[in-house]
Amino acid sequence: EIEPINNALQKVLNLIGVSFKWKSNQSKSIGVIAQEVEKVVPEIVSLSPFGYRTVSYDSIIPLLIEAIKDQQNQINELKDKLNEKY
Repeated sequence: EIEPINNALQKVLNLIGVSFKWKSNQSKSIGVIAQEVEKVVPEIVSLSPFGYRTVSYDSIIPLLIEAIKDQQNQINELKDKLNEKY
């Protein structure tokens, strides 16, 4: 079953990128909070054997591709409206 990703731009807008330090070694990193992602795109969050929620970052890429295409469509519509006006 192959289906397009609907409302990709809105999903991306609902994600929050964060910077953080790992508890284990205090190293800095950036990412997203799995519990927050789960509210928006639950299919890319899973539970590790240790009971932690993890995000499949690779699975965010198709979402971003579709969000960019949604934005480009909006830009093209605005350009067309401007061209009609002038």
